[in-house]
Amino acid sequence: MLASKIVWSMWALIPVGGLAFHFGPGQRAYVEDKARDIVTQAGRLEDTAQAAQDAAYEKHLASLKARRAAMVSKTPEDAATAKTAADQEDAAYHAASDAWQAAADKLHQAQDMLAASGSDKVPPIRIARDRALVRAGKIAEGVGDLETMLDALADDGQAESDTARKAREELATGYYYGARLMRIAGRPQSDWRAVSGWSRQNFRYLAETSGSPDAPKAAEFQKNLELVLNLEQSAQEDLMARPLPKNSPRCNCEGLKPGQKQGKSKRPPRKGPDARGAGGVGDIDGGW
Repeated sequence: MLASKIVWSMWALIPVGGLAFHFGPGQRAYVEDKARDIVTQAGRLEDTAQAAQDAAYEKHLASLKARRAAMVSKTPEDAATAKTAADQEDAAYHAASDAWQAAADKLHQAQDMLAASGSDKVPPIRIARDRALVRAGKIAEGVGDLETMLDALADDGQAESDTARKAREELATGYYYGARLMRIAGRPQSDWRAVSGWSRQNFRYLAETSGSPDAPKAAEFQKNLELVLNLEQSAQEDLMARPLPKNSPRCNCEGLKPGQKQGKSKRPPRKGPDARGAGGVGDIDGGW
């Protein structure tokens, strides 16, 4: 009789256990599975955006070449060719920006789903979204969120985690793109130098904390640090003659202003001066 009661009690608890799983681990697994499908869609959108970015960069190189030819020849024919090339460049970068924004929107959808379920898979999706925002031209929005993320990681004692380092790399790259665009656009030196300084500080920190100087990652960060220094030390006419980095947006650097939220992330104190010499070689995320 007692055994029968125990069996029936256990049987009655099965639906309760099922509901607990459904609204606990089961629900999270379901959401993560749905989010995985959305991330897969976002990956395809990122591939499309990268192809559009590559096409825009080729138009950028063609426009730069046409502009140089027009400046030398000063003929109406070359001036017209340069104008056509510039228009094609504009259209290509607008298409790339729209494609990156579509990828960012899809990644944001997955991020929100995962965050609502309490999943621990949010950080890489968030970093990917911020990278897409930067490439779409929303640099201030992308780096601002990365700063917020780094602050939260530091508060949780994860300032040196792989996630934090990946976020900081995207942050430094975004600031570099922004500073270069600001300088090309003729913004005050104090403004663009503040932004390039944030990039320089982050790349230097990454270079100094990535193992020996000969380690691949340390060498990459050192190379990028040299590019930031090159940006700061180059004459304006020399800078204008060089192509943009391949994965840089071409416009919309508004919002990157000293004294605002940007540039305030927690990082360990650095030792020594910033400058190590700017060789001007190498590339950031695709190159000059």
